Amino acid sequence: MKAKILSVSEVNQYVKTLLESNSLLKNLIIQGELSNVKRAASGHLYFSLKDAGSKIDCVMFKNVVTGLKFLPKEGLKVTLRGSLGVYLPSGQYQITVRSMEPQGLGDLFQAYLVLKDELASKGYFDRDHKKKLPEIISRVGLVTSPTGAAIKDIISIIKRRNPLMDIVIYPSLVQGDEAAGTIIKGIQAFNTARSVDVIIIGRGGGSIEDLWAFNDERLAKAIFESELPIVSAVGHEIDYTIADFVADLRAPTPSGAAELVAEETLSMIQNLVAQKKRLSQSMAATIDRNRRLLLQIRKELLRYRPQERIEERRLFLDIINERLVRALMGQLKSERQQLINIKTRIEAMSPVNVLKKGYVRVTDNYDKSVVSVAGLQVDQPVTLHFVDGQAKARIQSTKETR
Repeated sequence: MKAKILSVSEVNQYVKTLLESNSLLKNLIIQGELSNVKRAASGHLYFSLKDAGSKIDCVMFKNVVTGLKFLPKEGLKVTLRGSLGVYLPSGQYQITVRSMEPQGLGDLFQAYLVLKDELASKGYFDRDHKKKLPEIISRVGLVTSPTGAAIKDIISIIKRRNPLMDIVIYPSLVQGDEAAGTIIKGIQAFNTARSVDVIIIGRGGGSIEDLWAFNDERLAKAIFESELPIVSAVGHEIDYTIADFVADLRAPTPSGAAELVAEETLSMIQNLVAQKKRLSQSMAATIDRNRRLLLQIRKELLRYRPQERIEERRLFLDIINERLVRALMGQLKSERQQLINIKTRIEAMSPVNVLKKGYVRVTDNYDKSVVSVAGLQVDQPVTLHFVDGQAKARIQSTKETR
């Protein structure tokens, strides 16, 4: 018997019919941990339900979502009821969820919280330890997958916002057991070479399992000990990884990290241009103000004829000087004549000159001048002083004249 050739759609439809006709699969009750939770714009909720070994995709339509009494989050353990079916366009089977009840935190998420609390107590998340991005960023190092969408977005945005910025790529794994180790090597390589100004580590979005490498304690330690500033760019806008908390700066997406890094330099260039413009305007205004001031001073000088005024003052000073000289000369001449007259009178009153005229000076035994007959006695010795010498005499008699 010749086998029937089926189309892809026919195969998917056949599997869908088989699954939906199975009474067990139509009324599933499953317990697991929520992962990769996403709510669409339509209101439908898409997520994965996982355990230690497997996971299965689930969909919860809007009418069921609105009836939930809790907020579905990554790592939450739940028990759900639903039916297993096939999504025909992709051929993937999924559970259509009719109800869901929370059971507690999943093991993976619980481990995340324990590590987060431990690192926080060690100061790994302290703001005082955060390094600022350099004012001038000329080279940025990327530690990410060389083939992922994240690196394309980062390069595209940086080149658009700052074409002068160099990009150095350290290819690494961003998912799986070995991912954290390769990211750590990239951070250490850039710190050793000192070839970049800032490091970006990251990847595109994903479930908590996909992002688990960025919750590795060894990676947290490497970020904390890095001497170069690190920007974490794990593409999950809602939930934070441990790397996000430890990094010096956290961007919600790789594109956001590129904008932050390029923005620093672009902003600096814009500030320099603005400062240059302000300085030019200020200098132009100062020059114009001083030019107008000089013109005003020149007009004032012309109006007041300073040269003529200076010449007039010079002539006036010459006249005053001449008058002062004449007055001083006249004063000196007058005072010189007064001195001559005083000298003449003094010389006329000099005892020597008096003696030259024939007068005699008489002194007693005590060399005191005798100016009156009343001061003499008969037989008293006296000294007669002449212009050319002395003579001794004795009083023979005295006679007063009235």
